[in-house]
Amino acid sequence: MKSKLRCVICKQVLTGRQRRFCSRGCKNADTNHRHQNYASQQARGLKRKLELVSAAGGCCSSCGYDRNLAALTWHHLDAGRKSFHLDLRSLSNRSEQDILRELAKCILLCANCHAETHSPAMDMGKLLANH
Repeated sequence: MKSKLRCVICKQVLTGRQRRFCSRGCKNADTNHRHQNYASQQARGLKRKLELVSAAGGCCSSCGYDRNLAALTWHHLDAGRKSFHLDLRSLSNRSEQDILRELAKCILLCANCHAETHSPAMDMGKLLANH
């Protein structure tokens, strides 16, 4: 006796040409369940960032700042070799190997040190001396 196939969502017996789902609604429910939502993507990115920042020493490599995870960013030492930004979205969606390969090109800086690194011409001492 051949067992009857059942819908993977609601377990209703399938008829005709149905192979996995009994209706469009069950198929959509399965698809929506498997896709990541924004909240889980953010949580995964935050978890990975915390792990990576901790592995890198947990503080700014320039000044030692270590109070707020959001203020710590990755600075590419050679912008020409950058493959992608290391923001929460990239950390949540990229493979661990890709992330580690990109991190090898970076140092951890706080937001202030990162801004000073990218904008040396905005040094207050130099600007005030020129006026």
